[in-house]
Amino acid sequence: MKIHSRLVSAVYIAHSGNYQVGRSGYRICKITPHQMAGKLTAKQCAVNVFGKAGRKASANYCIGYEGDIVCNVEEENRAYTSASKWNDCQAITIEVSNSANGTDRITDASWNSLVNLCVDICKRHNFRLKYDGTKNGSLTRHNMFVNTNCPGTYLQSRFSELARIVNERLDGTTGKKAQVQKGGYDMK
Repeated sequence: MKIHSRLVSAVYIAHSGNYQVGRSGYRICKITPHQMAGKLTAKQCAVNVFGKAGRKASANYCIGYEGDIVCNVEEENRAYTSASKWNDCQAITIEVSNSANGTDRITDASWNSLVNLCVDICKRHNFRLKYDGTKNGSLTRHNMFVNTNCPGTYLQSRFSELARIVNERLDGTTGKKAQVQKGGYDMK
């Protein structure tokens, strides 16, 4: 069964050597956002990076710098993203574009898409985001599993905020989509 979010604009499946069919019996109960380490559209990341043979890397979703979202590995399959089979078998992994090359910041549009995608994933798979800074939470980081700068200091500094906003949306306490406005978020 091919499962992906209704928020995607397209599906560009990674090369077959860059992901695992199935999830080794694990259920989806985590989300792991990553940074692309470059300014790319979602399609560029999915096709030009993960679509190539031998990459041995992929993500379930790619979010471009303009907030575009594409599916790269269907949710019923494990993407090779975190250097941890244990994490990747349980997580929906999301590559998020940097706002510019040479920075680890992301655009407001990418942030909004990340929030909306996380809410959608949590609703469909029936879990909440818990960020406790350990691999046991439901919001995990790449650098919890391997020595890497990913997800970068900027995105990592916003993980608690991401969990809070997503859970507020799940609880219906905001009632509306979170939209970033000049470094903060505004409920519109």
